[in-house]
Amino acid sequence: MASREEVRRTEREKLSEWAAQYEEVKAREQKRNILMKVLYSEEYKMLTIKNIIVAVVWLFVGGAFALILRSQAGLSSTGVPVVVTPEYYFQAMTNHVMDMIFGAVFSIVFAVSFYVIPAMNGSRLIKWPKIANAGLWIATIGLFMMNFGGVQNQYMFTFLNPLKASPTWFIGYAAMVIGEWMEMASVLGTSFNGRIKGKLVPTAIGFIVMDMIMMALANISVFIDVIWSLLSPIGGLGITIFGVPNAEVWKGLFWFADHPLVYFAPYTLTGASLAVIPIYAKRPLYSYRFARWLIPTLFVLGSSVYVHHLGDDPWPLILRDIFAQTSTALIAIPFAALWLLFFITLGDPRKLKWDAALAFIYASAVWNIIGGIQAEPTNPVQAIDPTIHNTGWIFSHFHVMLALYSVGGLLGVLYAVGPYLWGREWYSTKLSWLHFWGWQAGMGLFVSASAIGGFYGLIRREVAWAGFYEPYYQLIMIGGWLAGFATIFFGYNLIMTLLYGKKIKETDIPMWAVITVAMERYGLRREGYSDEELPTALPADGMIRKVSNSVNNNVQGNNILTRNVNLQKDVKAELKLDKTDKADIK
Repeated sequence: MASREEVRRTEREKLSEWAAQYEEVKAREQKRNILMKVLYSEEYKMLTIKNIIVAVVWLFVGGAFALILRSQAGLSSTGVPVVVTPEYYFQAMTNHVMDMIFGAVFSIVFAVSFYVIPAMNGSRLIKWPKIANAGLWIATIGLFMMNFGGVQNQYMFTFLNPLKASPTWFIGYAAMVIGEWMEMASVLGTSFNGRIKGKLVPTAIGFIVMDMIMMALANISVFIDVIWSLLSPIGGLGITIFGVPNAEVWKGLFWFADHPLVYFAPYTLTGASLAVIPIYAKRPLYSYRFARWLIPTLFVLGSSVYVHHLGDDPWPLILRDIFAQTSTALIAIPFAALWLLFFITLGDPRKLKWDAALAFIYASAVWNIIGGIQAEPTNPVQAIDPTIHNTGWIFSHFHVMLALYSVGGLLGVLYAVGPYLWGREWYSTKLSWLHFWGWQAGMGLFVSASAIGGFYGLIRREVAWAGFYEPYYQLIMIGGWLAGFATIFFGYNLIMTLLYGKKIKETDIPMWAVITVAMERYGLRREGYSDEELPTALPADGMIRKVSNSVNNNVQGNNILTRNVNLQKDVKAELKLDKTDKADIK
């Protein structure tokens, strides 16, 4: 068995090799002007920032569609155009969902992936950057095509013949899926690019890799579905190869992919949260071994939860009722275990050092529990689900899960690691807190009014309803606008941070990654893992020492001596961290 010093020496040599490659990447990056960097960049921070900017743009575009919807619904219960006509109302409904999920959420998930993986494995290298950049812009162009599909985009939320989507909608969807596949391939390649054989990857990376595999597989059925629809009578091209214009084909294959879709943000968020919370807790996760077992469990269950979209459809019993219904009920168990691990690790909330980042992440956990409690008694039970599925109860549930849990949690991660990404402190902590409280109050009011109204039969996917429900829609409108103003605070704070935020000391490896990997190494060692298995140790000060292989013996000897001195410093620093964590645990 190799000694700790021998293991660390191997790790340092690999880090030095990656550092040399990263210097070449930075040299090439400096030669590109800003326009070229927008189109193509191979530096992991730049690629991350581009995805964040794209996500924020779609957040505002999708949010604008949401405010159009909420204002029309809140100001009229008869469908009389106050803000938009009924046909544009349904178009805005389709565009809102597409832009928020595929534009904002998917882009921020890719941003987190392209930043967290190279930082935590120490490579700082992106695998297949050309594929990653092309995927980003192909997916973005595809989403634009879907937005410009016209009023026929009502089809997305009816699944009823003879309504049609425009050809540009289907073509854009297909292009978007291809772009997503390209980015997922780059993320997966990046995870292997920075791995040393025989070593475990950090737990956060494990969740992200699982997430990419799940969504890449799930997208197969929706891609088949899009091509089927495009070449059938409902496709609008006039090329009819598949002569079954059955919306059930679209609906079935769509949900086989797109209920795994709703876990795309939560699984990456889980990985990122498990990387961040030990920093706030000042101790490792309660059990990394347990967290790692959650990865395959959530993969299997998350891939098969679609029953409450197909419960009254003519699909085979084994798919519709037995397998999927069971999965829908069982997935609450690993999530409950996850949050038990989360809260045990953080400990007494009164002893935590609170900021907007931790507040968003903590609140996202609470909201996920609320959303799970809301859904479990209804969605998996086919005697109940058809009754409530077209009511406000359902869109309350998915706004809890997507807006308050997924988006809220990812915003918390961005607040936590953002300063290390762009090298500047947040411009205003007050604006950060205004964003947090505005988002929680606005979306909290939104989901509460939706759930209560839905319990009394408030209908969704319609433009007119009984006047009894109008107060609920008015409360939903007010909540939406509160969340919208909170997002403006965030956007302003982000711009001012990039322009005027106070600069922070930058290191080769961001210090959040150094700390969380050191915490995980200590936790895994405590749970019985050997030094050879532990994730690659990062330099305690975040600075990588380059190891040269000079043929000059004297130079080589000096390098070895310097390397051993630095190695001893790193080992001592890690041992010091171990002792500190042990004191905290006691």
